[in-house]
Amino acid sequence: MNMKITEDMKVFHLLEEFPESEEIVKKYFGYFYEKKLEDIALKRLSIKGAFNVLNIPEEDRQKFFQELQEKLGVEVPKISMEKE
Repeated sequence: MNMKITEDMKVFHLLEEFPESEEIVKKYFGYFYEKKLEDIALKRLSIKGAFNVLNIPEEDRQKFFQELQEKLGVEVPKISMEKE
């Protein structure tokens, strides 16, 4: 089965399915680790939700998915976040 990572996937599920993604997750969502919130926040938040909470720019969001694709060899979304 070819797994696809989407921005609606929970961060926790990404880590569960792809443990090797932890380095990338920590790079982008380091705030949650620094504040010892990863157990709570990353289980509840989707990738998009975590980006929104941390106000991560669109360019960095795209880099996150590019890095996942390069490291994991899985299909990732081509995101285009619109300003709300």
